Amino acid sequence: MHLYFSGGAMEIGGSCIYIRLSGRKLLLDCGIRQSAAKDPLPDFRTIQEQGGVDAILISHAHMDHIGALPIISRAYPDAPIYMTLMTADLTRVLLYDSLKIMNSREDEIPHYSEQDVLAMLGRIHPIHYHMPFSIFDDFTLTFYPAGHIAGAACVYLVTEEGSLFYSGDFSAFSQRTIEGIRIPKLRPDVAIVETTYGNRLHSNRQIEENRLIELVRECILEKKKILIPAFALGRAQEVLLILRTAIQNQQIPAVPVYTDGMVRDINTMYTRNPTFLKHALGRRILKGNEPFYTKEIQPVTPVQGRNREELLSGSEPVILLSSSGMLTGGPSAQYARLLAPREDACIIITGYQDEESPGRQLLNLLNHPEEKSLVLNGNKIPVRCRIEQVGLSAHGDRTEILSLLERLSSRRIFLVHGNPDAMEDLGKELAAGDCRRQVYLPACGQGYELTLHGKRKQLSFQPPDTMQMNRAFSSADEKLLWDYWQAHYPGKAFSLAQIAHIWYGRPVQELPEHMQEIFLHSAWFSPNPRRLFLFEPNPPEAVAQALAPKEWTIQELETRVQALFSEYPYRKISCHRERRELLLQFDYPDSQDPEKFQKTAEAFTSDTGWTIRIRPSMNHNAALLLLSSLFGSRLSKTSYYPEKKCYSVSLSAKDAPSASDQEAAELFRTTTGWTLHIHGRTSSADSPIPSAESSDSSPGDFFVPSGRTAEPAEQNLALFCIDQTFESLPHRPDKKSLKNDSSGKYLELAFLSPAIGRRYAQTLQTLSSQIGWRIRISEKINQMELMKAAQLLCRKAGITLIKNPSWMPQEQIVQLRIQAPDQPEKLREVEEAFQEQTGCACRFLC
Repeated sequence: MHLYFSGGAMEIGGSCIYIRLSGRKLLLDCGIRQSAAKDPLPDFRTIQEQGGVDAILISHAHMDHIGALPIISRAYPDAPIYMTLMTADLTRVLLYDSLKIMNSREDEIPHYSEQDVLAMLGRIHPIHYHMPFSIFDDFTLTFYPAGHIAGAACVYLVTEEGSLFYSGDFSAFSQRTIEGIRIPKLRPDVAIVETTYGNRLHSNRQIEENRLIELVRECILEKKKILIPAFALGRAQEVLLILRTAIQNQQIPAVPVYTDGMVRDINTMYTRNPTFLKHALGRRILKGNEPFYTKEIQPVTPVQGRNREELLSGSEPVILLSSSGMLTGGPSAQYARLLAPREDACIIITGYQDEESPGRQLLNLLNHPEEKSLVLNGNKIPVRCRIEQVGLSAHGDRTEILSLLERLSSRRIFLVHGNPDAMEDLGKELAAGDCRRQVYLPACGQGYELTLHGKRKQLSFQPPDTMQMNRAFSSADEKLLWDYWQAHYPGKAFSLAQIAHIWYGRPVQELPEHMQEIFLHSAWFSPNPRRLFLFEPNPPEAVAQALAPKEWTIQELETRVQALFSEYPYRKISCHRERRELLLQFDYPDSQDPEKFQKTAEAFTSDTGWTIRIRPSMNHNAALLLLSSLFGSRLSKTSYYPEKKCYSVSLSAKDAPSASDQEAAELFRTTTGWTLHIHGRTSSADSPIPSAESSDSSPGDFFVPSGRTAEPAEQNLALFCIDQTFESLPHRPDKKSLKNDSSGKYLELAFLSPAIGRRYAQTLQTLSSQIGWRIRISEKINQMELMKAAQLLCRKAGITLIKNPSWMPQEQIVQLRIQAPDQPEKLREVEEAFQEQTGCACRFLC
């Protein structure tokens, strides 16, 4: 085994380790150095001299581990690149951002082109955690969760020549977005481990998070502008969740929080890969909930990004969370330039700072208060703002590194990714603790040849009982597997690869994608809360609960509505839990296609068990605004008639209706679903205006005498005839009135409701011809009689009202409040009787 350290040795940055093992040539990571004082690229000459690369293995997506990947991949295009799926998505975002930055620097030649990035992305082969994968003959690669950031992996290689473990960057403690490192009992011959904090002990994570919350609270109360520079990948998401929780728990006042820079794109990648996140956070995303943003926390829009000074204007406090974390570039450097000279500002550093970075300059001011300046992009800036540091590291400290090495029990240890002091201190302790250990402190450019005598025996997964299935696993097999698991492996958790081994009775090289989807959404199995890529069977009671009809939350129902009714312009959702019904409120409900809506509504009901319908009330404020936009200052009078679904407008007297007015009326009809009368004319060819209607009469129901040439009957005689006609009928007019319009006098009859009057349309037409009078049905409703009728019907049916009935004019319905219904048949009987008696509908609410 040969190891060559091309970068990331006796330094932090540019991680790149070249290995020759079992006749194969591998590269572990290929990053860049982000310090302006150093050559950014690893030593590629050694790789070329040793014969190139057969495969590239990537631990995680930070630039000091992937930044030079397009260059080495361009040189060796036949070398496949292995990483987790999450790391692949993040790599695409970070490399494109790096390309954009390089192209923006006029005095620099970019290290690679967009075509190089595209070609490199095409050579990536994603691998699941805990999934042994044969990359060559007798050469197995397995990734294990490393903590640190989402998608980060520890690399484990097993070959005929020996085994090797590479930690990448790792952390043992649980963060808000991810769990810590999770590895089984491994037996590597060689271990390569990071030592970023090899000579330091971290403070308690909860204490540091609380300290951040307290600092932010103090600054808000002092009305300071707060800048939190953060690494876009990992640290920013942690800080966002800390702030989000603190605002929700009222630990800090609700003030605007803006995310800027690459943080926005990384947040999107987190949301797309919920299975790589902490169990609770991943579940939240799988249910369709937004994990990071709230009404207070929002990304900076492109318009805001063009003028960031405006975000800092005014006297109110604001929080800015932006990359880069070391203030070496990105929007955070722009904000620091604006805020550092201000006394009403605070900059809070939360992560590692390179020795030459502007962030390190700020931290140095804490120990040297006499120095009050900062160099940003070559410009010296006075510093008057408050400076604070909070420890939110995502690297393992001295104790965690020692614990990992103790678990691995490897006799050959290489310490990398650390400053010389940290590596030397830790190396001395390791060597003194066990004389059998061979501890190496490599420097960049050094190579080592190891001869392994008596390589360690590997622990392989050999389940004693398997199902020996010869068909692909499907969702229909979940109960079968659950029963087998409970009988043979109670209390055990397995990876998907191990589950597949139990199912088929043999190891599998490639895990079917559908298998992970089945387990993620299964009622029978769940991820282990602490080891997300291990699954375990749910208890019987949990299975029964999961298989029971789902009780949807209001938030879940609204999310489903948004998915199914996305093309409908509804403005509000109303929920009636007692009826398991949702109402969609539209500005213009009558403009919706009822058949199309009904089909979508049926799909919603089938999915959720809830009914959904359109609330019939028009938004008359919206309608009036539309009329104003159509007719402008010419609009002098408006009226509307819900029973007729009609608007009537009068324009200024000097203007006669024109063809353009009719076009406007037709536009009103197609937009709202209601007809529009202008000076007695209508927008709908299907709704001709009765000859008796004129510009100052409303579009009610007119009955005009037909076939009569004699004078109309005397008024009292006409009214007597009306009384005589209705005396033997179930309903009669409540009121009879003499009215005038431009065509002369007419009689208006007011019934309990207009709908009742229309039931007697033929009778009224006959009466009109007999007495020679025009007769019109009034649009008014006798609300008092309606309420009385509803109360009497409820009393007769034994239904107790807990509140007086109320009339809903927008919906033309009487609303009745009762206790929880225990006799739905009686409710239906009352509804039908009320409809028959009054012509109006009633609705029961609990």
